Amino acid sequence: MPLNNGYLLQGRYRILDILGLGGMGAVYRAKDENLDVLVAVKENSFLTDDYARQFRREAKILASLRHPNLPRVFDYFVIEHQGQYLVMDYIEGSDLNQWMREDKLSEYEGLLIGIAICDALIYLHDQKPPITHRDIKPGNIKITPGGEIVLVDFGLVKVLDDKEITTTAARAMTPGYSPPEQYGDTPTDQRSDIFSLGATLYAALAGYLPEDSLARTTGKSVLTPLRKYLPNVSPKTEAAIEKALSLRFEDRWQTAQEFKAALVDARDALPDEDCFSSRLVPLAYEDQDNGSIEGILRRNLDRMRSKRRTSNRKKHVVGWTILGVVLSALVLFAGILYFKPDLIPWDLSSVLIKPINDFISQRFSQIQGYPIQTPEFEEIVPMATELATTENLIIDETPNDQETTPTRTHASTDSVTITPTPTPIGGGAGVIAFVSERTGIPQIWLLDVRTGKTTQVTGLQDGACQPDWSPDGQRIVFTSPCLGKREKYSGSLLHIIELETRAVDPLKTSLEGNYDPAWSPDGDWIAYTSLINGQKQLMKIRLDDQEIVRLSDGGYNDSDPAWSPDGKQLAFTRLKSAGQIWIMDSDGDDPIQVSRSGTIDNSHPAWFPRENLILFSQVLGLGSPSKQIYGLRLENIGKENEYRIMPSGRLEYNPLMDNVDVSPDGFWLAFDYWYYDVLDDIYAMIFPGSNLLQLTDHPAKDYDPDWCPYPLE
Repeated sequence: MPLNNGYLLQGRYRILDILGLGGMGAVYRAKDENLDVLVAVKENSFLTDDYARQFRREAKILASLRHPNLPRVFDYFVIEHQGQYLVMDYIEGSDLNQWMREDKLSEYEGLLIGIAICDALIYLHDQKPPITHRDIKPGNIKITPGGEIVLVDFGLVKVLDDKEITTTAARAMTPGYSPPEQYGDTPTDQRSDIFSLGATLYAALAGYLPEDSLARTTGKSVLTPLRKYLPNVSPKTEAAIEKALSLRFEDRWQTAQEFKAALVDARDALPDEDCFSSRLVPLAYEDQDNGSIEGILRRNLDRMRSKRRTSNRKKHVVGWTILGVVLSALVLFAGILYFKPDLIPWDLSSVLIKPINDFISQRFSQIQGYPIQTPEFEEIVPMATELATTENLIIDETPNDQETTPTRTHASTDSVTITPTPTPIGGGAGVIAFVSERTGIPQIWLLDVRTGKTTQVTGLQDGACQPDWSPDGQRIVFTSPCLGKREKYSGSLLHIIELETRAVDPLKTSLEGNYDPAWSPDGDWIAYTSLINGQKQLMKIRLDDQEIVRLSDGGYNDSDPAWSPDGKQLAFTRLKSAGQIWIMDSDGDDPIQVSRSGTIDNSHPAWFPRENLILFSQVLGLGSPSKQIYGLRLENIGKENEYRIMPSGRLEYNPLMDNVDVSPDGFWLAFDYWYYDVLDDIYAMIFPGSNLLQLTDHPAKDYDPDWCPYPLE
């Protein structure tokens, strides 16, 4: 008997509505009255004593799981003569079934979904004892509004034990998705999940269910090749999915890791122009090539080079097009000179012809492979060496009462020797914490800028990212789990690592996820983003007593907190029609909008007190994922006076930058640097744009730099 809307379950969970109903029970959307958040409640109707004991044992194991592609189970209980219940995260968004009904998935999107679910299965199957899901189907795959993929519905999971055989009564059969062993007495194992995931991907791409496994086993039907429904499917995708749908255990992929490697290989073989989705978050790393670090880094390097070659080809196509237009204009111009020379004054023709000749010469030299001058990258040097002065670039600011966007002009390229006042804090010759995927999964590393030496700090199985230093430089707060660079980290928590002992302590947990940590200048508080009912909200936690204070009022999505140097204010990103930079008091009062760039998204603010600026990232245009660094002077808050901060000198490409951080002495900016559309490494430059230097040089991704505020002894 389903629970009625409004029913208070276990004195805590208010039933709001039914999400799903089946022969084994129901799934409800409910409100946790104690924490004022939405939850999902899974009800099982089997009431035998043996099943109740098994339920409690398995529920305890499920409650310990933490993975970005899985919801968290945080409560379980049995009500006599009524049912057994699991309480877990409520995942906002649509399920894959809805996507399949509303729109056709691209092959790339299907592969992304398969890879994400494989990640979840690898985690489940690697538990001791292993855990199988046993009900993978489109209705149990949720896609959040932010494009993240989550495997839901844990009501049918099985903790495998060699002494137990899953009873038929406890199994759920979904025709088309269930493997043949799930219909009979044959024990299920991890390969049963692989079959169901293969069937799900087949249905998602083909638009039709694969033939039922029981009918195939009895010879009543055979599997229709995926290519019949999807003629343009790549051979690698077709082979990977159809192998997963093999009737015999031994003919399928033997592990989720093998299946994932095949899907990743199929995805990497797709043409670059097909590797795009506006609806899904791309995975940031893959552990493939038999899991070897060398294989991972080699593949990352090959993909970066491939994308650079593609970008260069596109540039040359554009160059030839321009050249064709110019030559056509020259022919027309020559005809006028020959037949009607009196129509063009000779002084004007000489003015026009010289620039055209210069352009053609330059263009041909580039196309034929002649060298183009680019900045030399060199090791960073102590602050007392010869540096380009900030006078090299003049900011021509218009009066405050004018709307005109400021422009930059180069005044001089001469360098002068300056010797900044020595400072006891890190500065240009200090230490930077950053995230690197050079071990195959994001971890926190340290970089000694003076020597170029790097040191790994964390080695967590679930990854670590978003480092932020304590004011004394002895601890780092970070986010984990972290399986790649994302805008949102569902299910993650904040942790603090002591650098001397390498001891890691988690901060107070939340139901949906905490990330974006920012340590206050006095060391007492950490501000962060917390997911509450799927909404991004700013919070802060006091470290001595773990008191949590909510800073956002719930009206908008707020994220990316950054403390002012005096600790009295926080800059942050607020999403309305677009992401804009705001500031508010440290207790959440008096929010003020800083940037006003209309529908253009801004993010990742950073304070720059020496220049009286707030720096932030801004996308190149509406809907673009590419970003550059902009600055806004505090006296211009609320005005459209935003200044782009760019490396000076001639570059052969448009530099893309993100996640800027200012050195404690205020001379250097460190940031993520992108070569065309590929995340490259961490770079630094002297504000406002001189001495562009490459700080890391590794085939894997390096990002999220954070300067140490105090020298490490």
